[in-house]
Amino acid sequence: MEFIATTATAAEKLKRLAKTLRKTTGTSLAVALDAVAKQHGYEHWKHVAVCLEQTASASCSKPLPESLKDLLDRAAARHPASVESQRAFAQGFVFAMDVKDAEELSLTSEYAECDDGWYLAARDLWRGLAHYRDDETGTTLFETHSPEDLASTALDDLQNYRLFRYSGAATPASLEEAYKQTSELSLFPPTHIWLSGKFIDIGEVPEIRVNGQLVLSTSPGFTVLQSDDRRTRYEKFGHLLNAAERSLFDRMTAQEQDSLLFQLEKQTPIGQTRYQPVHSSLTSNWRDAKKI
Repeated sequence: MEFIATTATAAEKLKRLAKTLRKTTGTSLAVALDAVAKQHGYEHWKHVAVCLEQTASASCSKPLPESLKDLLDRAAARHPASVESQRAFAQGFVFAMDVKDAEELSLTSEYAECDDGWYLAARDLWRGLAHYRDDETGTTLFETHSPEDLASTALDDLQNYRLFRYSGAATPASLEEAYKQTSELSLFPPTHIWLSGKFIDIGEVPEIRVNGQLVLSTSPGFTVLQSDDRRTRYEKFGHLLNAAERSLFDRMTAQEQDSLLFQLEKQTPIGQTRYQPVHSSLTSNWRDAKKI
């Protein structure tokens, strides 16, 4: 298949066109996606997904701008991450979450917030940020921003994330296993993962399957599936639903049902022992980084 530079914005536009075509023709979404892809020079929708992933990889492989590299070098010298955090990024398992999604995250004793490792994460996150080419302007932040503005924008972008490291005995052996572990802590997926020294942008992964079940996909309209977890929680905690909750339960979406059962689980003695609310200090730490 021919490589066609494809940004996330471009792929999203094609998805919207496919949805419109589906409504007007009554065809299936899969057929509409393939049709729109062919209209824009691709062989099929899978071709779009492959090009999107290759474009993202090419951006991330570009060198970090010197202004950002210098900032991170100063941060590493003045406020080095703990040995545990450095080991987690180099050999273990770290994941990032959107700050709002992280409010619903409940950590077990095997996880800890990794607020001291922000500059380690930034070395990967900022490559994509600095070299991402906007479809509307055709330019990148690296091309249009001064070194000072680029550093300020990059530091502001970090405040969209919170970082967590795994301190358990056995590091997940695969992305699928790592993703499954995070799904046990939150209904929301991570945005990025560092696994055994490899950086993974979840937004660029075509799909993830756990135990043969599709749990994440770049296909439009796909919702994260957690039916196995929901079934287990219902079997264990469904009896704790009161009359009002039970009458609403069947009308809820799968995600809403799992959220309700998850809250019930956390209220039990075992749940209170296992799950610990997360308290973040990342925002202040990253604001202080601007002084470096």
